[in-house]
Amino acid sequence: MKKAALCVLLILIFLTQGCCSIFTKEPQTITITSRPEGATVQIGPYEGETPLQVTLPRGKDYTMTVTYGDQIKREKLHREVENIYFLNLIPPLWFGLVIDMADGTMFTYEPLNYNFVFYQ
Repeated sequence: MKKAALCVLLILIFLTQGCCSIFTKEPQTITITSRPEGATVQIGPYEGETPLQVTLPRGKDYTMTVTYGDQIKREKLHREVENIYFLNLIPPLWFGLVIDMADGTMFTYEPLNYNFVFYQ
């Protein structure tokens, strides 16, 4: 009886995890630099000055606003689907397709480094 309950528990745990949830780190760190340094950066609720490292949860859409003096530059963070996500297409792992999509781990930000050049 105990072995059967343990097997059922292990199967449930296995079926409620996606490949990205298991194999990828969450969240991701984005690095923003500028020339000259000291530009103001805003990404969603995060704000700071360059050089800046911001740790962001995966799967969300963010637009970066970088300001230096009266110059403003905006760039949307680029998201790509993690390669490991496609392992969920293997038949017993199909539940992972929905799980990784729901928790955002199916996405990765690429590139992880952004550099902005401003004129003085």
